[in-house]
Amino acid sequence: MKFLLLITCLFVHLVQADIKILNNESHYSSLNPGTCARVCSGTTGRTTTNWINYPSEGIYTIINISACNFKNIPTITTSLEGPTSHWRTDGTSAVYLATATSFRIYIYSPGLRKETASKYKWNVEWTAVGYWC
Repeated sequence: MKFLLLITCLFVHLVQADIKILNNESHYSSLNPGTCARVCSGTTGRTTTNWINYPSEGIYTIINISACNFKNIPTITTSLEGPTSHWRTDGTSAVYLATATSFRIYIYSPGLRKETASKYKWNVEWTAVGYWC
């Protein structure tokens, strides 16, 4: 019985979270209580990132965040992850064309093409904070 009580208390403690969004770029926060705030994160994967060559130099990828079910554009933070050479790039935290369901990240380095990013197993790790109800 004590074990069951301990497991129940542990479970309740683990699922509780306190998320407070102080401000964002839309008026949506004033329409919804703090219980509607959500933190959602993910990665494009070291072997599954769909890198696309930018016409001149550089690459980009489109990250699908639709599973987060945001009602508006969330605040998005990104990082380029991999085992080597990504420290030489620009644009790793610059989010473009953000919507409630997706965003893009463009990566630049002289001569960079998608084959290099795939070879080095680069991927985008991201965290989004917004409202889901």
